[in-house]
Amino acid sequence: MGKLLKVLSLVLVSLTFVFGTGIDADAKKKKKKIELTEHENAMFDKWEVKPKKRAKAVKDMRKKPKFVGAVKCNGSCHDAYYQAWTKSPHGGTFDLLKPGVRKEAKERVKLDPEKDYTTTPLCLRCHTTGYGQRGGFKPAGSKNKKGKDKSSKIDPEEPNKEQVGCEMCHSVAGGSQLRAVMKSSKGNFTKAETEAYGQRWDYSNVCTRCHTHKNTPFKPEVHDKYKFNFEERKLKVHKIADYWNEDNADQKLEKKDERAKQVGQTEKTPLVIEDFKVNDKGKLKFKKGTKPYNSKKKTFNYK
Repeated sequence: MGKLLKVLSLVLVSLTFVFGTGIDADAKKKKKKIELTEHENAMFDKWEVKPKKRAKAVKDMRKKPKFVGAVKCNGSCHDAYYQAWTKSPHGGTFDLLKPGVRKEAKERVKLDPEKDYTTTPLCLRCHTTGYGQRGGFKPAGSKNKKGKDKSSKIDPEEPNKEQVGCEMCHSVAGGSQLRAVMKSSKGNFTKAETEAYGQRWDYSNVCTRCHTHKNTPFKPEVHDKYKFNFEERKLKVHKIADYWNEDNADQKLEKKDERAKQVGQTEKTPLVIEDFKVNDKGKLKFKKGTKPYNSKKKTFNYK
């Protein structure tokens, strides 16, 4: 019996040497080499990205876009802008949905000033970041299919997706890809290069997403204060002059003036503005063909 076992062991060892265990093959499948396109390599050459770092960067750039939150823009990238934003009207939009806040304004448009609107889909669309879209804000009570809580975490000291953040104005479907582009290029990008990854430059158009949308109850016919003037309003968005300091001075946008001379495709042909409604189940639904980005076809929808 002992001899038989020894023989069988030798046979198994031999087979392993000949055919392998299959582990190496699986590992190779998992570590599938990423082939960069000629266009991608040209961009990385321009940005002087080292060959070893290109695969990871392009992997992030090829992922489906999703909302990541304003906090991701803070820190080592856009600290002064983030700090200024937190003090701007956009940095406190979620708070306006709470009971007892802006009572007069709510009464003016026939809303209950004592009602909690922080979970109301129609309100969350314009008072938060990316609500109803991939990676966007999820209100209290949100659960996955297994019943686990998936609501967005809110930190009173660090505003994020619960307010109208950077991505609502600067991107079509979230800034996950843009972060990879900006990191690789170190700010040395053109408007066209970032547009390919979902950045938009049609700011006067994108503001109509909420401020003059047909679903908003705050219409000019209700009160003159609701007349929207883009040139006036934009001055309240990035009051960054007071937020530069020794720690973030190196984050100033060196190519900003140079890019201002460029004309992006989204400026020539603005992107469509989402139209939406709340269905019978109380869920927000976007009307077909009204999203600025088609995630299935990976195409942009212009007006």
